Amino acid sequence: MLYKFLKSTTLKLLMLVCTVLATLIVSALLFNSQVDKLKKQIDDIYFANLIPIIKLQIISDKYQEIASCRKIKYNCDFKSEQEVILQEWEYYYNAYKTKDERIVVDTINQEIINSFKENKYNIFLDILKRVDFLIKYETQEAFKQRKAFLDDYEQMKNYIFYNIVLILFLSFAVIVFIILQVIKKDKQLTVLNKKYQIEAITDGMTQLYNRKYFDTIFDNMPFISNANNWKCAFIMVDIDYFKQYNDTYGHDIGDITLKKVAQTLKLYFNKKYEFVFRLGGEEFGVILFDINENILENCLKDMNKKILELQIEHKNSKILDVISISMGAIIYNPNSYISANKLYKFADESLYKSKENGRNQYHIYNEGK
Repeated sequence: MLYKFLKSTTLKLLMLVCTVLATLIVSALLFNSQVDKLKKQIDDIYFANLIPIIKLQIISDKYQEIASCRKIKYNCDFKSEQEVILQEWEYYYNAYKTKDERIVVDTINQEIINSFKENKYNIFLDILKRVDFLIKYETQEAFKQRKAFLDDYEQMKNYIFYNIVLILFLSFAVIVFIILQVIKKDKQLTVLNKKYQIEAITDGMTQLYNRKYFDTIFDNMPFISNANNWKCAFIMVDIDYFKQYNDTYGHDIGDITLKKVAQTLKLYFNKKYEFVFRLGGEEFGVILFDINENILENCLKDMNKKILELQIEHKNSKILDVISISMGAIIYNPNSYISANKLYKFADESLYKSKENGRNQYHIYNEGK
């Protein structure tokens, strides 16, 4: 039982599902980690430029030195401090600013330039206060900007997460649907093999499938062919001059001959999805799934040969002195939508043509010829 399960289509499909889902989940996790990495990079680069607190702190320290000097004496040499202040301010002033920040910075910019021209202690103190105000203002604005960014980031992350969940769900649904369809198709053939108990589907004398089971398989043949995109074949087999055989050798010998012919057919067509039936009397039927014209023709040639090789005497046959068979066959092409009744009729016409042309031969139905 375990071996059958390990070899089954169901297990292979389950492995496919697990592989696909694992791939999707790993992809989602990798994508999520890359988004986090991107966020960190943006946080480091963008906000490092957005909050140039160090620059403002340097400016504040230099103004503090100038103010301390001016408090003690009027003449102070603050050219080096002025140079540093103007250099750091220029960097800060040209850095990225929001619209509101730009309004505040523009008002202070001119005051800083004028402060060195006027060289007054109270102006330096005032500028120092304005710079300290800028430090606090920049810090507050930076927190606001970062909070807004993080809110947007969380929304984006949630959006991506829900989309990934949706993709996983849809993928899973599609895969489940495909699996169910494949299992359904696989089970259709399995059900056809196991639907009835052996006793109910077997002909008592020949041990072939009986006419009732033939009707079940044959009626489903076009559907199975369409579902699996298989070419399928139906062969009708008739023992040549079997009435004369019974009249000559008796019905008991006739039954023995039927069994030998049936066993030959059964041994030859013994692969999966090959079905041999006794249709009635000396007439047999064969249904072959997933086949093509060349294989079918080779099968028909082999069957003619194998029946002759049985060397069953038939002295009242009009063609040979041994038992022979005539056959008529038809191939059903997927999605050609020919009904089972028409398929049977065409195969019967082909069998009739084989008999009409001298028996011990086969004829494959070809529409229009």
